[in-house]
Amino acid sequence: MAPPAPSAVDELPPPSRLLPLAAQHVLAMIAAPVSSVFLIAAGLRLPADRTASLLSATLILCGAGALLQSFGVLGTGARLPFMMLPGGAAVAVFLRIAREHGAATASGSVLLAAALLLAVLPLYARIVRFFPPLVMGATVLVIGVNMIDVAAPMALGGRRLALLTLAATALGFLLLRGVWRQLSVLLGIAVGTAAAALTGAAVPAVPGTDVLALPGSCPTAHRTSTCSPPSL
Repeated sequence: MAPPAPSAVDELPPPSRLLPLAAQHVLAMIAAPVSSVFLIAAGLRLPADRTASLLSATLILCGAGALLQSFGVLGTGARLPFMMLPGGAAVAVFLRIAREHGAATASGSVLLAAALLLAVLPLYARIVRFFPPLVMGATVLVIGVNMIDVAAPMALGGRRLALLTLAATALGFLLLRGVWRQLSVLLGIAVGTAAAALTGAAVPAVPGTDVLALPGSCPTAHRTSTCSPPSL
């Protein structure tokens, strides 16, 4: 008797389909952690070396969370290819707390919020279906409004490039379909980066000279703006 065919969720595509889908998944998710780190760095006025270390640590934790979700280690995770990413709501709240009470207090608040979320998650999973799309849309709108005071000063440094990036992102979302529509944010970033390179706009140097590096910190006595993480 032949074994039953796997369900669509458990089906493993051939490499010719699996690799492009995996690349698309990574490209679609990369905009969230990168933009979140840049917003936090701008809001807290972090130097370039701290921003690079924060971005490295964020990407590593996103990858670790995605692996836990995908493989379900020790009974955790949904055993589905979920990407664990920082969200706009969390960034907005973190920046608000950090400005009023300091970055240390904001970091502690993140840990307490995570513990509370784990505690109420079973209840939230039961009631989330009662929230209509209007409520979700209004929540996203409020998050975006709260992020304006952080993103707007960043855009004022290069108004034309910022408008070009926004226009390319909006056009990509309106005109493209399917996978390409999901990549409209990356398309806008690519267009803005290409325009900056063609116009000779100043791009801050990234600390360190290594292609791959682990996040790290410098000794207090030797901490400078050029200190870089340990290389691989």
